[in-house]
Amino acid sequence: MAGDEAATLVAAALEALRGRSWTADGDARAMPQIQAIQQAPEALRRECILTASDRVDSYHCVQLLLMIARKRVQLSEEQIERLLTPRLGHVQQPGFWWSSEALRAVSRQIEHAYAALPGGEQERLKPLIVRAADQAQDAATATRLRKLVGPEDKLRVDLIDGGDDVGPRLRSAFEAAGEPADVVAAAVDVLAAFPGSGRPSKKWLTEAERVAGRLTGPAELVGALLDAPLDASDSETAYTHNASTYTVPHYATAANEAFLCGVVAFAGLLRDPALLPRLRRLALKTVTVIGGQFGKPRSLRLANASAQAMADIGAPASITELLALERSVRHGTLLKQIRKAVDALASAQGMTRDQLLERAVETHDLDSDGTRRTELSRGFAEVVVDGSTASLMYVDENDKPRKSVPPDVKLASGDKLAAIRDQLKAIRKTIAGERVRLDGLMAADRSWPLDDWRSWYLDHPVTGRLTRTLVWVFSTPQGESIVGVPLDGATAVTSSGQQVEIPRQAEVRLWHPIHASADDVRAWRRRLLDQQVVQPFKQAFRELYVLTPAEERTRVYSNRFAGHVFGQVQARALMKGRGWSPVAVAWWDDGIDNGVARRTFDAAGIRAEFYFDPIHDLQPDATDLYPYCTSDQVRFVDVRSDESVELAQVPPLVLTEALRDVDLFVGVTSIGADPEWLDRGTERRFDTYWHTYGFGELSAAGEIRREVLEQLVPRLAIADRCWFEDRYLIVRGDLRTYRIHLGSGNILMAPNDQYLCIVAARDGQAQKLFLPFDDDPVLSLVLSKAFLLANDTAITDPTITAQINRR
Repeated sequence: MAGDEAATLVAAALEALRGRSWTADGDARAMPQIQAIQQAPEALRRECILTASDRVDSYHCVQLLLMIARKRVQLSEEQIERLLTPRLGHVQQPGFWWSSEALRAVSRQIEHAYAALPGGEQERLKPLIVRAADQAQDAATATRLRKLVGPEDKLRVDLIDGGDDVGPRLRSAFEAAGEPADVVAAAVDVLAAFPGSGRPSKKWLTEAERVAGRLTGPAELVGALLDAPLDASDSETAYTHNASTYTVPHYATAANEAFLCGVVAFAGLLRDPALLPRLRRLALKTVTVIGGQFGKPRSLRLANASAQAMADIGAPASITELLALERSVRHGTLLKQIRKAVDALASAQGMTRDQLLERAVETHDLDSDGTRRTELSRGFAEVVVDGSTASLMYVDENDKPRKSVPPDVKLASGDKLAAIRDQLKAIRKTIAGERVRLDGLMAADRSWPLDDWRSWYLDHPVTGRLTRTLVWVFSTPQGESIVGVPLDGATAVTSSGQQVEIPRQAEVRLWHPIHASADDVRAWRRRLLDQQVVQPFKQAFRELYVLTPAEERTRVYSNRFAGHVFGQVQARALMKGRGWSPVAVAWWDDGIDNGVARRTFDAAGIRAEFYFDPIHDLQPDATDLYPYCTSDQVRFVDVRSDESVELAQVPPLVLTEALRDVDLFVGVTSIGADPEWLDRGTERRFDTYWHTYGFGELSAAGEIRREVLEQLVPRLAIADRCWFEDRYLIVRGDLRTYRIHLGSGNILMAPNDQYLCIVAARDGQAQKLFLPFDDDPVLSLVLSKAFLLANDTAITDPTITAQINRR
C-alpha cells in the first residue's frame, strides 16, 4: 500500500519537474508535489526515496532525489542494499552518470543509517559499500562511504584523479610528505570530501581543523599541495565532429578542481601568512582564460576560493595580497569576490572598507623614517622607502653607502640578502597598493581628525613616505585653513616655501586642485618642480574638467568625449582598474543597443555612466567582444531615485574625476594613440579620425603635459634645439626639424609634414630626468623622442633612418 502511494507521489513530482526549466531549480522545493513528499510521514518519505532511487534514469529523477533525500530517515540493512545495488556494475553504461548522481544524493542517508545498525549487519554491508565507494565518480561521496567501513591500510592517493597534470603532482606531494602515514591519509580523505559545488559544511570545516591539528608541519604540506597546481601544465582533450578531430585545453578535472578548492580552504584555516603569495598566484593562474576565442578561465571556482582563503587567513598581509590581486586581474566575478572578501574583513572588525584599508597597511618592520638595516657579515643592507618606491643599498662598516655588495659579503651573507630582496618585493607591493588607494581618495573627499591622520598616514613607515610628498588641507572649526606639504606632525610647508604650524584641532583632507584657484594650482606646480618632488600620483598636476558652454546646453549629458574610436578589450581593463563596471558589447548579444560603464561615487550618491557603441563590421578575433567601439555620452544618475542629474548639479569633484577617467579610457585606447595604425592596410575609413586625434587640439592631459615640459625643457642639454609652437614641441635635428604632438607623441617632419613613425624611443638621458609624476607614459615618450631626434645623425635604426631620408 505504502509502495503504491509512494509511486503515485513520485510520478506526480517527476511530471511537475519535467514541466519546469532547468534553470528554475532554486524554488522547486516549494512545488506542491514536492511538498507532499517532504511533509509525508517518515515511512512514506522513506518509500518515496527508495522508489525514486529505483527508477533513476534522467536529470529530473536525480533532481527529485536530491531534494527529498535531504531529510534523514531510518533505513534497514535491506533498504541500504536496495539503495546501493542498482548503482553497481554500470560504469561503462551511458546512464551511469544518473546512477552516480543518485548515489551522491543518498550517501548522507546511508551514512546516517549505517551508524545505527547492529555490528553484524554493518559487517554484511561492508563489501557492498566498498564497491560503491570504488565506483563513485564523486570523490566526496567515495570518501564519505569509505569512512564507514574503517581506515585503509594504504594511502588512498587514488582518490585524486589522474586525468590531468594536477593529479599526479598532488599524489607526489602526499607521498613525499614528512608526516605520519595515518595523518597524511586523513588529510587525503578530508580534502577528497570537499563538496563538488558550493561551500563546505560545518562538519567538513571541523574535520579539517582536527586534521590540521594532527599535522606537525601543516603549512609545509599545504604549500607543497599549492605548488602542484601552480606548476601543472594544461592538458588537452580530443573529440571528433563531422570527421574532424579537435583538441580542447583543460586545466583540472572536476574532481581535482573540488580537491584543490579543499586545499585552499584548508590553507585559509591555517591562518599562515606565508601561504598568501601562493594563493594569490593560484588565483591569477586559474582566472586566466585558455582555449582561444571561445575559451574560459582555467577554474573560476578555484580562483574565487583562493581569494576567499586569503581573506580567511586574516593577517595584515592578507590586505596587501588581496589588493595586489585586485590590481592584477580584470575578471568581473573575481574582482567582486576580492572586494567582497575585503568588505567581510572590514565588517568583522567593525570598520568600513576604507578604515580597514588604511589601518591594515603593513609596516614590514621598517623604522618610522621608512628605513631598515640588516647586519651582514660586513656592513649592512639598508632598505629605504621614498615617495614612489623602495630601494636596497649596501652600507659598509664605515657607514658609507656603496654601489654594490662586495663579493665576500655576497658569499657569506647570501641567504640574508636573498631574504631581504624578497622583503623588498613585498614592500614595493605595499607601496603600489598605497599609491592606488591614495589616488582613489582624491574622489572620495574624506577627512580625518589630526591625531588619526598622524597615526594612519604621517607616522606610518610606508604610507608616511608618500604622505610627505602630497598636499593636504588642515581646517579648523573656526574656518581657518592651511594648505601645505607636511614636514612633520606639527609643521607644514606652503606653496611659497613658508613653514607654518598645523592647528592642533585640525581636520585633515587631501587637497584637490578643483577646489583651488588657478593661481594656487600654478604655485603648487612650480613649488613641486623647483623642489623636484615626485608625487605618487597626479595631484598638483591633476587634469581638471569643468562644465563647458556646450554641456550647459545639453544639460543632462556630455558629448565631450563622443566620437572616438577605441579598443574595447583594453578599455574594459582600464575601466575595471579605475572602479568602473563595464557592460560589454559582444557579437552574440547584438540586441544590446550600446555598451555602458558605470561608477558610483558613494559620498555624493551619484552614478556616472559612459556609453559606447560597437563597430559591427570589425568582427571579433581573440574574444567574443567587438574589438573597436565608438564613444558616446557621459551621464550622471541619482543612485536613490535612478533619475538623471543635470550636469550643473553634479558636484565639481565628481564631475572632474568622472570625466578624467573617461578621458583616460579614450586617450589610452584610441586608435589615434597607435603610431602604427596607418600601416595596418585595413579600416582605412578611420584614417581621418586618426590624423584628427593624433595631431588635433590638446586634451586636458595634453595641456598639463605642455605646462610641465615648458618648465623642464629649458633645463635640458638639448634646450637650444627645442621650442614650443601651439600643440607641438619642435626639435631641430641636423637632418630635419621635427614636430612632436604633445597629446599623442606623434611626429611630423619639416619641410613637408611627413609622418615619422617611432613606436618606442629609449634614451638613457631621458630616463634619468626628474618628472613630477611617473604615471604619464606619453610625457616620458615625448622626452625620449626629443632626445633621440635632437641627435638624429646618431640614429642607427634603419626603420627610422629610412623615413628621415625619404624626401
